[in-house]
Amino acid sequence: MNLALAILKTLEENKSPHLSEFDIESALKNAFDVSNRGVSYHLNLLADANLVRSMGTDWRLTWDGHEFLKAAAPNAFEDT
Repeated sequence: MNLALAILKTLEENKSPHLSEFDIESALKNAFDVSNRGVSYHLNLLADANLVRSMGTDWRLTWDGHEFLKAAAPNAFEDT
């Protein structure tokens, strides 16, 4: 699974409606060797695509983000 999809899934599966970059990085640190800068870069790319939205220092999944995940092929989330 690539980092962008992993970020979207992390936001979707979280019990809180939003997460900080630090929380996202912490949730993904075992699966990805990525810095906070890398997470920040991918969050901004996802924001450009209107899949996530910044809420101050936190991030949340948008309606488009939920729809994107629902439409994604099931194998898009398998490790390659």
